[in-house]
Amino acid sequence: MTTTSEPRDFQTEVFDRLDRLEQRLDSRIQDLEKKLDADIQRLDDRTDKWEERFLQLSKDNLAISRTVIIAAATVVIFGSLLDKAEVLVEGAARLFGK
Repeated sequence: MTTTSEPRDFQTEVFDRLDRLEQRLDSRIQDLEKKLDADIQRLDDRTDKWEERFLQLSKDNLAISRTVIIAAATVVIFGSLLDKAEVLVEGAARLFGK
């Protein structure tokens, strides 16, 4: 800072410096706001991507569950019929043999 002869010149110099400082701060704030907006957008995109993956995984799990349930029900039903298969075959042979 230079020494000035008049207080008015000193005040003008201080105000000029304050104005430049304010402009630099405004510029930095705008840069930070842009960066923050970009980060928020990137986070939203990632969240959407993970949401889609979760929904797809849920659908896949539902399909697998249905398959397992159907397979288990089939085994139970046909398993109980296998116990009676001999009787059914014998009955069918008698029916068609007559």
